[in-house]
Amino acid sequence: MMRRVALLLIICLLTACAPLTVRQQESLYPSPVAYVTAGPLPEPSATPTPLPLAKPTAIPPTVVPKKMPLESTSAIGLWSDKIASTQNFTGVVDVATGDAALAMQKTNLALVSLNKRQVYYGIMGVITDVLANHATWVLYDKNGKVAYSTVDPAEPLLNIRDSEVISQLANDVFNLVSDGRYDGILLDGAGTDLIRADNTPVYTGTTKFTDQQRQDAVDGLLRAIRARIPGKLMIIGGYAWEDGTAYNVKPAVTQDLASIGDGIHIDEFLRAPISATTDYKSESNWKKDIDYLSAISQDGKVVLISTRFMTTDALTDTIKAWLDYSVASYLLGKNGSSTYFQFDPGGSLVYSSDPVLAAPIGSPQEAYSKLSSGIYRRLFTKGMALVNPTSDKKETVFDTAYHTLGATDPITKVVMPPHTGLILLSP
Repeated sequence: MMRRVALLLIICLLTACAPLTVRQQESLYPSPVAYVTAGPLPEPSATPTPLPLAKPTAIPPTVVPKKMPLESTSAIGLWSDKIASTQNFTGVVDVATGDAALAMQKTNLALVSLNKRQVYYGIMGVITDVLANHATWVLYDKNGKVAYSTVDPAEPLLNIRDSEVISQLANDVFNLVSDGRYDGILLDGAGTDLIRADNTPVYTGTTKFTDQQRQDAVDGLLRAIRARIPGKLMIIGGYAWEDGTAYNVKPAVTQDLASIGDGIHIDEFLRAPISATTDYKSESNWKKDIDYLSAISQDGKVVLISTRFMTTDALTDTIKAWLDYSVASYLLGKNGSSTYFQFDPGGSLVYSSDPVLAAPIGSPQEAYSKLSSGIYRRLFTKGMALVNPTSDKKETVFDTAYHTLGATDPITKVVMPPHTGLILLSP
């Protein structure tokens, strides 16, 4: 039965693509960090709950990962989980996923290859057998009915507190990275949907999951997977890692859980993929994303960032503006040497060769700051990144002349429309 379940849980992998050029490593210039102020803790549940699972006091011993991506301090730093053999990808990436990554490594030995795996659903095809013989493998709502994922409403949620589920997921991950000779795994959805406001899943009877139990469930699953692949990179997404708002609720806990792996995936940087292209976060919520990136990337962990869209019209002015806005915002918060950005306009790679993704801006010289004009700025060794995250037009004047990408005319003043980003280079 477990073999049958395992087969249904495995995610389709991406196919091969064209080789890329290896980017040379740059020297590391340390940069200050803008720390996040923790938000208020959630109110404890008044409902009696089962005792939390016991967990180790220390992370299981692991060996040093066999391969880390190239340093990204003096470059934009790029990664992708969308490259396939049918697409003409141009540019340079440091991290990629799927069969395409394995093919690219034949000519780009520095590339880090990751397989992908979601860990919160995937047994709909055998749900009748599971309920009859392994009822603890899934979660239930407050009425005792099977709880389904908000991501895919047809898929029952896996109970990642169950020892058999944990063991199977850990074995699946081991097989995915070992059989394909990958450098590591990108886990998706660790802890996703364990608690929902509308129809809360339960662990036993009618007793709701507490936040502590949710944390323990994610902790136990990650430790089990870590123990199975000690020599491989483990990048994790889900729980409170998806954006700054989720992280800001309990930053200390999120940091602790992240320490079990080698890095994290921020999957909704600046926007939710399903939101309209005209929808922007408020300045305060935008700042949470930037401060989260600053805090989580400053200790050398691998940090993968994605700004995504569901479907778009390729090469529109709106999407191009989003690209510039996203890259400049990313540069404001990026710290450490292993941070990588992905712009995903609905699965298309039409922007992979855009000059902004290869801007020679150099290394950061300071933490970002807010100018009196309301524009946010960060200075680099070869230029600066500017962002206007507000709904108003802003302008600012510089003491030194700069120039835009692809131009040489000196400028000492910029006018920035609402929700825009700009990279300027030193003469």
